[in-house]
Amino acid sequence: MNSLKFLNFKTTIKFCNERSALLQSIRRGGVFKRSPALKLQAAALQDLYTNFFDNRTELSVEEWQDAKQALVNNNKYISSNNVDAMMIGLFKYGHQLPLAKDYLKYLKKINVEPNVATLGRLLRVYNTAYHERGGSIDSLTTEEQNEILSIYKHFRSKHDVFDTTTCENLIHGLVATERFGDCKELIEMAKLTAVPTVAAYSEVAVKAFSTNDMSYGWQILDEMVTAGKQPRCEVFIAYIEQITKNSDKSFQHEFEKLLEFFGQHDIIISEKVVDYITSLENKNLLSITKSKLSRSGKCRNCNNQMENISVSAADFAKLSNSFLNKVLIRNDVFQKSTPQEVDRFKAFVAETAPYDCVIDGLNVAYSMGIKKSPAMLANLVTNVVKYFSNQNKHVLILGRKHMQNWSKTSWNYIYKNASVFLTNNLTHDDPFLLYATLKSGHHTDFFSRDLMRTHSFLLGPELRPIFRRWQQEHQYSLVTQTEGGKIIVKEPIRFMICAHKVKDTWHLPYKQEYLANPPTSFEVSSNWLCIKFQN
Repeated sequence: MNSLKFLNFKTTIKFCNERSALLQSIRRGGVFKRSPALKLQAAALQDLYTNFFDNRTELSVEEWQDAKQALVNNNKYISSNNVDAMMIGLFKYGHQLPLAKDYLKYLKKINVEPNVATLGRLLRVYNTAYHERGGSIDSLTTEEQNEILSIYKHFRSKHDVFDTTTCENLIHGLVATERFGDCKELIEMAKLTAVPTVAAYSEVAVKAFSTNDMSYGWQILDEMVTAGKQPRCEVFIAYIEQITKNSDKSFQHEFEKLLEFFGQHDIIISEKVVDYITSLENKNLLSITKSKLSRSGKCRNCNNQMENISVSAADFAKLSNSFLNKVLIRNDVFQKSTPQEVDRFKAFVAETAPYDCVIDGLNVAYSMGIKKSPAMLANLVTNVVKYFSNQNKHVLILGRKHMQNWSKTSWNYIYKNASVFLTNNLTHDDPFLLYATLKSGHHTDFFSRDLMRTHSFLLGPELRPIFRRWQQEHQYSLVTQTEGGKIIVKEPIRFMICAHKVKDTWHLPYKQEYLANPPTSFEVSSNWLCIKFQN
């Protein structure tokens, strides 16, 4: 097949028609996620394994017929249309590959051609066996690799372009063969219909690093983090394993490149990766100690203070100047607001700024639940204003016009001790909050429990890490209010909580388990690695 960039209009139309047919086929095959009702009950599943699969590598035609009927009988969502894919999906372990292959032989015997979903799930079983046996080019036998390539050839003979799910199934199969080059084309093809999954991206990245295709591996890592996908542990282990083959000087350079990547993208590695890094001590490459941080951000092992999170004046200027066009003035903001309201707000800020803190009034009011009385909601906002007023700080309260119907006593206090701007009831407050905070200057804070993920995303990959650091440095939020009316406030963390270097020592936060989603809140990790290169 020609490279995707040479796809002409006719090919594109053909792809659209084929994609529609493929999607219908896949839906019939049951690949798409369904409701939990599709999952077999544990007892029924155990009966299947006990009666048919345990300690077996093949079944007779009659046994497969009985197993298939049992599968259909035990779930109303499984029918003759998707039972084959569901059957292969039951084989979750590499040692069950012979059974999965035998089921395909059974289908051939009864003159049933396996559909896209069934073959896709079979490729996943091959992949599981490949990883369980070590994940090297020799992990699968030559015969097993040829079987994967035969399925791939079958798919290619029927379609020029595949949907994302099919691309990913093929990738899972091909990484176990010498046809890794085809995976690069397939990952690009997958992007035509959706963002590839973490699983597919990680398979490709691991294969790239383990075959010393470092440039492509880094390309995939960059794509993953840009798409908000957290690379799996195996990706980092494959990279580190490859660079340990280099000279000590080259290893240090390449390893620090990875640590900088962790810091830039707020990646918190798992204990699985930590254990592999720790094993490098035996190679006399690193001095590694597991450590904790004090409340002020000092490493209990080396006594180094974590770096200040502060955004530079140049980065702040870049962030502030870009924010208005990229976040505030957008079609969806004007659908909730109006150009006139935006202009009125900008004029208000120009007249009343600078502020020490900008407070999202409605967000604060609803912090303790939305089913509170108007008097209680207003009291909560009042107490937050008092928190800053008692420190002689000038604050801006952003709210909505309907909030004026709340307690007059509270509003009298708020108006006397803060600047107040009330938007229309349908307006989104966050862009206004961030604009006022940024426009007010480098040292202004803001008060909200909102994680601002949408606005961070809209700023793009260059400004996103700058925004995250600025957000961590300046965001206050409400934890709770005591029965006596005292508020407990979470103050900003002013030191770096991601991987970074202090003098000649690296500090890496880590957690026990891999989490698919990158962190969105700002929390100091309980566990840290203190790493120093051996001289």
